Amino acid sequence: MKLKYLYGLISLAVLFSSCNQEEFTNDTIDYDTKNVIKLGSVQLDDFENNTLSRATYEGYATKFEYNDKLGLILIDQDGKQLANAPFTYSAAGWTNDNTTYYSSKIDKIIAYFPYNAQLSQNVVTLDAVKQTIEIATDQSSLDKFKQTDLLACEIEDPSPELNLQLKHVFSLMEFSATQQLEVEGETFNYNIAMSNVSFSIGETMYTPCNLNGGYVCMIKDNSSLQKDDFRYFYTIEGKSNVKTLTTDKTITSGTKYTFPCPAAGMGEPNTLSAGDFYCTSTSDKVVILPSIAATIPEGLTCKGIVFYTMDQATFESYASTNNLTANDYPGYNNNHGLIISLKDGGPLGSASSFENFLLRSIEGWNNKESLNGYKITQAMQEAVKDGTITSFTALNNHEEPASSATTSWFAPSFKELSILIRGGDGTTATGEGRAYINQQLQEIGGTTLGEGNIPSITFESQESPTQQNIVWFVTGKDGAKYSYPFTNTTPGESFRPICAF
Repeated sequence: MKLKYLYGLISLAVLFSSCNQEEFTNDTIDYDTKNVIKLGSVQLDDFENNTLSRATYEGYATKFEYNDKLGLILIDQDGKQLANAPFTYSAAGWTNDNTTYYSSKIDKIIAYFPYNAQLSQNVVTLDAVKQTIEIATDQSSLDKFKQTDLLACEIEDPSPELNLQLKHVFSLMEFSATQQLEVEGETFNYNIAMSNVSFSIGETMYTPCNLNGGYVCMIKDNSSLQKDDFRYFYTIEGKSNVKTLTTDKTITSGTKYTFPCPAAGMGEPNTLSAGDFYCTSTSDKVVILPSIAATIPEGLTCKGIVFYTMDQATFESYASTNNLTANDYPGYNNNHGLIISLKDGGPLGSASSFENFLLRSIEGWNNKESLNGYKITQAMQEAVKDGTITSFTALNNHEEPASSATTSWFAPSFKELSILIRGGDGTTATGEGRAYINQQLQEIGGTTLGEGNIPSITFESQESPTQQNIVWFVTGKDGAKYSYPFTNTTPGESFRPICAF
């Protein structure tokens, strides 16, 4: 039964601050604030067939963003639209923007998202709402995709407080390439990075949105995909692929359809290369995902990006240089490497006693061809402990190692930094290494390396300890090297900590 309310002894057709269908004066109406339309909750029924939800689409989680707007179309017993009332989302819930009131004349409500302020007064059915949405063939941007994903529901017996159960009005096409990686009895599924993804229905070509490691696109329901009339296209590791259906498929409203995108040799598991994602499981198992992974699977935490690899013999030499015991580090399937952190550290720290530090005769502190950042960093940390150096802040926010199988974080030597920025063996001055690592950092939301000056922990030898000390930098833009002299000051650029495994 519908709730009906009387206001004093007068009869009103409708009480909406947003709709002036009747004339009245404020002094003759006693507004009852409990009759303002409120949204108690807004839930979403997911797509049928697997799980995928709207809103920000982060991890396919169901949530709305700050300032998102939905609309309530209020319809009377004669099928006429009384109002198109907007509601805005914030941390406090959904706000009735125009203080729209409930009235006994409301016979039905259609809730829909996203809100359309230009909605015609002739729109009084769900089918009419659907016609207001144009399915874009180019949904490559997140904004275009979200505007096409119409959510709606009908309320036949409305009241002043509503609980909405929205549904996806159209259907979802998802294209993804997946792979499994097994580590010590645990299996992890992840998406493979793709490019140039599109599909055609007849003569119409669609461009989906890259989202959470896959590609998604909305299409209208009640259509049929003919096996000879539907094709989809994608590229993996430079190889183009085209697929089609083996049988016809009828599209049903609110349903998710997944189209697999297989390709041969999609990132060989248990190998190691620059760009791989160094992850740990909840049980501290090390799991390294291939560089073409597009997502980090649930249950894994990415700790950094591999930017340099070493075989066992090379690692033993590296360990000797840095006073490490090689047997303490098992590596990954007998391979080793260096990892860049997902975030910056800090500047060098206090430089007031660097002259004394340089006189400690630490072997290799001025060698621009040595992978000795760990040893130099350890020495500087010891110098802080004995008071030779006042402070050392290059490793800010890096107190915990990446895993139990890695060294602690350290500031890179000039050679290590050159490899990171330049790529390859770090000999040729380019920014190619930085560009590639930044691409990987962006995949997982890490802080990218800027084009400015990135410091190393390698110092320049001086004829006299009274001369200015010099620390070597690499520019992120073109990989060029230069030196930064200072006395009792510190370079302003932040270090990017690395570690070895």
